[in-house]
This record gives sequence, structure tokens and C-alpha cells, in this order.
Amino acid sequence: MNLRFRINLIISVVIALFTLIVGNILVDDARRGIREEMEAGTKVTLQLLTTVIYSSQYMPGPGGDVLLRFLHRLGRVRAHELRLYDDRGRLVYHSPPSLYKSGREAPHWFVGLISPKLQEVEILIPGGRIDVAPDASRSVLDAWDDLSSLLWLVFALFVLLNGMVFLLLGHALRPVRQILQGLSEMQRGRFEVRLPAFPLPEFGAISATFNRMADALEESYAENRRLALVAKQSSDAIIIHDLDGNVSFWNPAAERLFGYSSEEILGRSATLLTPPGLEQEVADNLAAIKQQRVVENLETRRQARGGRTVDIALAAAPLIDPTSNEVIGEICCMRDITAYKRAQQAQVELQQNRRLTQLIQIHLEEERRSIARELHDELGQCVTAIKTIGTAIANRTTETPEVNRSARTIVEVASHIYDVVHGIIRQLRPSALDHLGLDDALEESVNAFRERHPLIACELRLEGDLKSLGEAVNITAYRVVQECLTNVARHSEATQARIAVRRLLRDGAPWLEVSVGDNGRGLGERDATEAARFGLLGMRERVQALAGEFDLASKPGQGLSVRALIPLAASPDSVVPVGAPIP
Repeated sequence: MNLRFRINLIISVVIALFTLIVGNILVDDARRGIREEMEAGTKVTLQLLTTVIYSSQYMPGPGGDVLLRFLHRLGRVRAHELRLYDDRGRLVYHSPPSLYKSGREAPHWFVGLISPKLQEVEILIPGGRIDVAPDASRSVLDAWDDLSSLLWLVFALFVLLNGMVFLLLGHALRPVRQILQGLSEMQRGRFEVRLPAFPLPEFGAISATFNRMADALEESYAENRRLALVAKQSSDAIIIHDLDGNVSFWNPAAERLFGYSSEEILGRSATLLTPPGLEQEVADNLAAIKQQRVVENLETRRQARGGRTVDIALAAAPLIDPTSNEVIGEICCMRDITAYKRAQQAQVELQQNRRLTQLIQIHLEEERRSIARELHDELGQCVTAIKTIGTAIANRTTETPEVNRSARTIVEVASHIYDVVHGIIRQLRPSALDHLGLDDALEESVNAFRERHPLIACELRLEGDLKSLGEAVNITAYRVVQECLTNVARHSEATQARIAVRRLLRDGAPWLEVSVGDNGRGLGERDATEAARFGLLGMRERVQALAGEFDLASKPGQGLSVRALIPLAASPDSVVPVGAPIP
């Protein structure tokens, strides 16, 4: 909605409100006037008829004939209708209709709005009655004609006034078009455009301000264009600001890095990019620039749009005026090193997590070893003692069958408990791993697996020297094989299992390779239980904690293959002593 239309709309609303107020006053005055006129006419009519009726009693002849002749000569009394009825209720006389503006009527809504509520008056006479009915239709029509003339006059005034205001405003606002055209030219980069002086003082002030702004923009644009030619295509963010920190140049790389467009940042303070806590660093850099010193390869942080912090490598140099040889600003070159810093942090966290995992595994193995030792030394001896006592009782009670049977039952239960305890001990900590080495411990574990699962053909192949590999490597390789065999028995529905452990050289360094495969359903068709997922995760964590590699391959219906590579050269040094602090 433009200014001309708004002003015309305001004038129209004011005229409409004024018309409504005046019309309401006129309608109210007309209503009161008509009421007073009709009431006065009613009084006059009643006085006239009363006088005639009284006088007709003293005139010769029948009184009714005298009154009827009088009514015929009278016709109507102003705006009142007269009706004469005899003693039987028959209409004897009815006054003729009014000839004033006959055939015309005011609109029904206007009649209902302005007509007063008047009652008919009944006069009783000897031998009949006279009804006096007020009729305000002619007065209402007069009021309607007066109001219509006024409305037409207001409408003509409304049209004339709006037309004149519209034309005058169009003439007065003609400079606005030139101002808008000048702004459009400046928006397209034509800073040489200027506005003429306008006769109206307001537009004259706008013209002078516009021209001063155009001069300043033209000068600033010329300077910035020279600088932009140098750094426009740079992949690094280049920012130039004066000694007060106000940005005067902002290249596209800076837009991409910090999220502010040139229009948003130019002229604003560069402190917008300073994160909380680094104000002193920025002040020190600016002080160095003022002393014509250079800041090189400073790893710091800056704040992008929305409060996002960006790690950057900063290089800054002073901007020197060639004529005065004075520092007039600072040229900053910034490169985003967020990804590099994150990679460094991720590498550190990965190493810490691996050492933490290794420490947890060492503590876990120590706890298992302690539990196995307690089971072997305490529970094993107790079960052996129970078995010995039961055997002695059985040998001494051959003549008492019931006691002998009970004693032998005790011996059988004790033997079963002994076997179960030794099985638990092997699961917790195989004794062969501590006393004989990895190869013997694996052979013992595979033989036990074959006894428990005779329907699964289990093949074990050992290559190379598997002695003196170190505690961490031995237990990791053993647990990988143990977990894989557990998964084969529980989840794979396989009939064959292949285990290969060998020592090899890789890029001149010794490694231990552990591979386990089966011919089962494969990982894709297995039930993804928590145990299966955490078992694979535990194997991976164990191997990676020793800086090793863990891979698995599986196809539905073709089994699962697990391969772990553990570096032997680094494994002794990578062992964290029990109780050592986590870095």
C-alpha cells in the first residue's frame, strides 16, 4: 500500500466518520421534529373537532349532518386522517389521501428508523365516533429528501477532495521516484549516481545526505576493490580491519568459514569473532601489529556465526600506508584446522581408550586368576577331602548296605563337583597357559571342546615359535579362540571349525595371526543376541588394545571367519602394570 493510497484512505475514513456523525445528528433532529409536529397537529385537530362537535349541537338540523358536511369541506387536518363511524360502526366518512408528493414514499428502512410511534385518538359523539389517525409519511419523505440531497453533496465533496489530494500528492511525491531510482543504481554498483536538489526542504535534505553517502561509498568501494583483487580467490579466510577493529574486507573464504556475509560484517568490529577468554590474545596481536611485527602460525580459536567455535591457524601482518609509512590496519589470514585438531584429539582419545581397555582386561584376568586359584586351593581341597572321607566310609561299611550306598553317593557327587570346579577353573584361567605356554593351552582347550561337542569337527593348526610371547599376547590370543569356539557351539549350527595360530613377519616385524572359521549359517542369519554382539566387541577391543587388527568376514550360509593380527614387538612394552594410573 503506497503513501498516496494511505493518505486517500485516511481522508475517506475521516469523511465517512464525519458523514455518519452528521447524518446521525440530522436523523435524530428529524425524528424529534416529526414527533413534535405530529403531536402539535394532533392537538390542533382535536381542538378543532371538539369545537365543531360542540357547536353542531346548537345549529338547526340534525347534528350529524352538520358534522358530516364540515368534514367533507375540511378533508384532512394537516397530516391526520379523519374517519367518521355511525352508531353501528359503519364508516360514514374517510378523509381523502394527501396530494403532497403523492406517489412517492421514503425507503422502508428509513421509515422504520425515523417514524415516531403515535397512537390513534378516538372521539365519541352522539350517534357514533370519530377516529383521528396521525400520518407522518409526508414528513418522513421530506426528511428523506433533505438527507438524500446532503448525502449527494457529501459524495461529490468526497470525490472532489480525494481527486485533488491524489493529484497533489502525486506532484509532491514525484522526487521519491528519483530517489528510488538512485538507490537502485547504487544497489547495482553504480556509486557515481547523484540526486538533484529538490525544492521541498525535506527532500532536499534527503538528496544532500544521499549524495554524501554516495561519495563515501564510491571512495570506499574503490579502495576495497584494489584489496579484493589480491585475495578474492584465496582458499584461506582473509580479513582486513583498521586499528579500531572495524572490518573493511571480507573474502568469500571468510564467509564460508565464519558464516557471515560481506554485507553483514563490513563496518562491524572484528571482536565479533573473538571467543570469551581470548580478548587478551587479540589485544596482544593488535599491539604487535601496531609495532609492525608479524604474527605467524598461531594456533588459536575464533567464534563463527551462532556461537560455533572454530580452531584456526592465524597469520597476521600490518597494513601500511605507502605514503605515510604508518600502520593503518591489519591483514589476517586464517585457515580452518578444526578437522586436524579433532583428528589429533581423536587419536589421543583412541590411545587412552586402548590403554584403558588393556588395563581393564589385565585387571579382569588377574581377578579370574585369583578366583581360579581360590577355587583350586580352597574348594578343590575341600571337595577332595569330602571324596576321601566318603571313600573311607564306603570301605568300612560294606556290611551296612544303606550307609555304604550313601557314602558312595557322596563320593560320586564330590567327583562331579570336582570335575565342574576344574571346568570352571579352565574357563576362568587355564593352568596350561601359565605353566606350558599358548600352544599347549590351545590344544587343551580344543580337546575339551571336542569332548563337549563331538558332532563338531574341530581342527587346530599351530605354526612357528609360540613360546615366550608375553602375558598380554597369550591371554588375548587364547580369549579370541575361546570366544570364537563358544559362538560356534552356541550360534553357528556348524559341523566344522578351523583354528590357525601362527607367528609371521610383516614388514620385517613379528606378528601373531589368529584365525577361526566355521561352516555355519553365517553372521547375517544368526540371532543378533546381546551375547553374540558383545562377544565380538570384546574380541575387537582386546586386539585393538594391543595396537592390533581385527577383521571378520561372513556370508549367509557360508559361515563366519574371524582374523586377528597382534604385533609382537610392541606387545611387551604396551603391557600396563596392574595398578598403574591411566594417562
